[in-house]
Amino acid sequence: MPAIVTAETSAARRAGILLLGLVLVAVGVACTIQADLGVAPYDVLSTGIRDLFDIPIAAAAVILPTVFLALGLALGGRIGPGSILAVALVGPMLGAALAVLPHVEALPPRIALFAVGFVVTTAGITAVVIPEIGPGPAELVMLALHDRGHPLAPVRTGIEVTSVAVGWAMGGQVGVGTAVFAVLVGPALRRTLELAGYESSAAAAASDLAAPGA
Repeated sequence: MPAIVTAETSAARRAGILLLGLVLVAVGVACTIQADLGVAPYDVLSTGIRDLFDIPIAAAAVILPTVFLALGLALGGRIGPGSILAVALVGPMLGAALAVLPHVEALPPRIALFAVGFVVTTAGITAVVIPEIGPGPAELVMLALHDRGHPLAPVRTGIEVTSVAVGWAMGGQVGVGTAVFAVLVGPALRRTLELAGYESSAAAAASDLAAPGA
């Protein structure tokens, strides 16, 4: 399949793809939150901040990436327009998506909602990654630590484990869905990146970097 984004792709098209990706990430994360089966490791922190401080999830989803962005900058990370847009837009869009999603009680529709959320989030992350106009906040921290000589895989694992532990301690949503995300999002993201035209090696590297909600 031809690459969706190439060296000749205009800045306007790259920005449009990024914005679409941010919308998809917000909708996908909202679906997993509403399913109440456990969210992605990064989003455990968002739901924990929401519960601990009794604030809307939209506010928590702005506070958390702002903290990651500040930490990444302090570590020497390099931001781009995509980094700023992720901080500014995902939280409000997440709140809007949750406001219109139905509340479901029975397990089968919750499982279906989680599955939809996983697929939509993966597609969204792919659309955020391929324009290459700035890493997400959590990705910024990973790259900054990697640039300081730390291996990438342990850094990502450490951030995810810490996110789950801290988020769970604050009351965040931890469940089977958290494990599903942790195990499956890497392979799923690699496949969607390849479908978007990434070479296999580049797709593998990008899937190692990206994190849901980042």
